[in-house]
Amino acid sequence: MDSEWLKSIERTLTEWNKRTLEGMLSFGGSPSVANLDVKIESAPSETVWKDGRVKLLHYKPLKKKTLRVPLLVVYALINRYYILDLQPDRSVIRRYLERGIDVYVIDWGDPAPSDRYESIGDQLEYIDSAIDFVRDDTSVEKVNLQGYCMGGTFSVIYSALWPRKVKSLIAQAAPVDFSTDSGILNVWSRHIDADKIVETFGNVPASFMNIGFLLINPIRLMFDKYVTFYENIGDREFVENFLRMEKWIFDSPDVPGEAYRQFLKDLYQKNLLAKNELIVDGKKVSLKSINMPLLNLVAEQDNLVPPDSSKPLNRLVSSRDKKLLTFPGGHIGLSVSARAHKEFWPQVADWIAEKSVK
Repeated sequence: MDSEWLKSIERTLTEWNKRTLEGMLSFGGSPSVANLDVKIESAPSETVWKDGRVKLLHYKPLKKKTLRVPLLVVYALINRYYILDLQPDRSVIRRYLERGIDVYVIDWGDPAPSDRYESIGDQLEYIDSAIDFVRDDTSVEKVNLQGYCMGGTFSVIYSALWPRKVKSLIAQAAPVDFSTDSGILNVWSRHIDADKIVETFGNVPASFMNIGFLLINPIRLMFDKYVTFYENIGDREFVENFLRMEKWIFDSPDVPGEAYRQFLKDLYQKNLLAKNELIVDGKKVSLKSINMPLLNLVAEQDNLVPPDSSKPLNRLVSSRDKKLLTFPGGHIGLSVSARAHKEFWPQVADWIAEKSVK
């Protein structure tokens, strides 16, 4: 695999992603689409802590009195956290705020070239520092911790290494057992030369990651959805929702090289986490050390993190209070579908609220 060839592909993909998004946002062939101001309608928040590129956001409460134990949400290093807060009627964050939960979220920011050497352990250190800030800020010993996708894997590892700081763990579409053949991504990842990619790029480019995800289902993700878009070009609400999703999809940061390398080699290729053989900064990660209440959120039609990768978490931990909650949707639909916000997230908010009282 030639390094210059890889770099030329990355440059091509970057330009393609940019032109696709600009074309969508500038389309003016319909009165319903022309001059749209497609904003991400996030709930109000403020940055309360920062370490380099990483920020901690604290959301302003929607109720006069919030519940005692705060919630820290950890998203993946891929894409951005605001998929959980895209617009008011599709916002997981707002469902929590409406329930009186005190919410903090980590914004991973954009890695600099020098961040290529940051490992999984470094990401856990950011999480630990953020948790310590939240503990001090709210005068509690433990916080509720929610992780989504790769952020869910990080949260699982963190909870195994620092269980004394976690009151409850919420794993959302979190890959844990990577031995499954159910997902194309799992099978592909076993054959990726992670060393060559990191040696070529340093930080792994967002456009390089994006094309891999698109190729999981190229007909639907690269053709069908745009046909559907043009078929609904006169429906302003549909178009605005579509463009918000497109803006989020193409608003992707690069991934720190060493963290990418470790995630591919130690988890996807060796499955060390599920085997209780993962070593992070000299510490062995045993999932049996997770003894706090666990809520495992699984999307049944997830083609990025297949259910077979997430469901085993419940049997691998030692928690007595553990629950598996499934939703008949996909990896992203779990967060943004209307049905999920009507049927699924109120249940999740109630569970977290119960753990947040004392």
